[in-house]
Amino acid sequence: MKFTDRCPATWKELQDDVALLLNQSGYRAVSPCTIDTVRGKVEVDVLVESPDELVKRIVCECKFWNSSVPKEKVHAFRTVVQDSGASLGLLISQAGFQSGAIEAANLSNVRLMTWNEFTDIIADKWTLTRLKQLKKESVPLSEYTSPLHFPFDDLKDEDVRRYLKACDKYRPLRTTCWEITRKDLKENDSLTDFWYKGSEFTTIESYLNFLSEQVTAGLKEFGEILTNSNITIPPERLEKSYGYIYMSL
Repeated sequence: MKFTDRCPATWKELQDDVALLLNQSGYRAVSPCTIDTVRGKVEVDVLVESPDELVKRIVCECKFWNSSVPKEKVHAFRTVVQDSGASLGLLISQAGFQSGAIEAANLSNVRLMTWNEFTDIIADKWTLTRLKQLKKESVPLSEYTSPLHFPFDDLKDEDVRRYLKACDKYRPLRTTCWEITRKDLKENDSLTDFWYKGSEFTTIESYLNFLSEQVTAGLKEFGEILTNSNITIPPERLEKSYGYIYMSL
């Protein structure tokens, strides 16, 4: 299964999608952003901070042109990256690069890439970050769908049937969120071993976003049942459950 089918149609979409995917991958990306350099203030398309990694600051420039980027633009971007103190510069072009531009980026901290090349390099980190988030989001479902943990005897009679139906519906979702791995997503095009069999989804991004939406729907339904029966589950119990999740990513 491929990572995404996003295909920016304007310069704004290209810039916004770069920032979005970086943010969803665990970075802090701002677009656009005015930064200080040794030559004064400069507006960059995307500024990325990654305090937990060796590369601390990344500056991105996005070119949605009909023609390939010339070497002059690479030289100008190299100056901005250097003057801003960034560790890395990413120049992302819709139409590729002239041969001179590729030579101008050699032996520098600027990387040239197309949109597809960008999504290829971000795919693994995005998927890993999204899977971790999805597992954490689904923690309450483990409490709500477990007969050993849920205060079933405290339910009002009118809520018993709705609760049992919700368990049947969302227990497989909980299992999928906890057990699915990057390898499964890459190698299993049909996802037949997981929730929502026969899925029409063709990208990792759309499938994981779908699972997240279903988790939200499940939590809302269980929340309504709990509220109607005047039952409260302490938040600390849900946080404790998170420590037992099988995190094989």
